[in-house]
Parts: sequence; structure tokens; C-alpha cells
Amino acid sequence: MTFMTPGVAAAGIKATGSVASAVVGRYRPAGVPRLGSNEDRAEAYRRLLDASARSFGYAYQFTHLRREGGRAADKVLRSQLPQAWELSSELIGALQGVRLSGSVHVIAAAESLVAATGDLNLNEKSRDRFQRQAEAVVAARDAFLDVCREDLAYTARWWQIRRRIKERRSLREQTSS
Repeated sequence: MTFMTPGVAAAGIKATGSVASAVVGRYRPAGVPRLGSNEDRAEAYRRLLDASARSFGYAYQFTHLRREGGRAADKVLRSQLPQAWELSSELIGALQGVRLSGSVHVIAAAESLVAATGDLNLNEKSRDRFQRQAEAVVAARDAFLDVCREDLAYTARWWQIRRRIKERRSLREQTSS
């Protein structure tokens, strides 16, 4: 009859535990939605914000050149169309990244941001109408940013009284300067 020493028993239990945890850790049930980590989601949200800012800036510049330059700017604008297509595909790709890792309310805000960016009329002759469209994009971007801050828990919760007081004090200092 052989007896096991406590050291051998402990090593056996440890090895069994690590194998079992590896098997359980790799288990991913089908059909269960999984959100990405905070870092993954923040990167997807940042990518969408960057893509929408680039697309918005390009559309703003394109419309201004078209309106101010008239037919003289057509040749320059035609040469920039491939860049516009690239920016729109980058925006759609960033939206897909948010759809992959974001939660439902963030996805809805992201889709409204992309829709507002896509609704910019590059051939708009009226400055006022284009400015209203631009303001809709900025409002959608701000709404998306607020939802992202909530989702990533960057905003103070109701029970974090001390943090909320510090934020208010900081905001007051920023506005008074």
C-alpha cells in the first residue's frame, strides 16, 4: 500500500484545478451575447467618434468649396471623391465595431449619429439648411458621447456623492475662468 504525501496531493489538486479552470474559461455558450471589455468598447466608440469627425469635417469642407467655388471647384471636388468614399466606408466599419461590442442603447445612439452624418447634403446651396444639418450631427454626436460615458461608467453614479461634488466644483472652476 502506497501513501501519498501532502505535497504530492497538493500538486495533484493544483494541476487538476488549473486544467478544469482552463476548460471552464474557454466555454462560450452559443447564442449568449457577450459585450467586450471596457477597453474594447472604448476603442470601438473612439473609432466611431474619430470616423464621424473626419467625415463631418470633410463634408463641411466639401460643401463650403462647392458653394463658394461654384463650377470652378468641380475638378478639385471630383478628384476628392475617392477620399469621401473611403471616409464613408471607414464610418460604416466603425459602426460595425460598435455593433459588435456595444450595448443596445449605445448602438441606437451610434446609428443615429451615422444617420445624421449621412444626411448631410453635400450639394446644399442654402447655408442655413446646411447649418441645421450640421447642428443635428453635433447634437447626435453629443448624445452618443453621453451614452458612451454612461456605458463605460465615466459619469458619477447617484451613490458617488463625493465624486459628483468634485465634478461640479471642477465644472464651476472651468466656467468661471
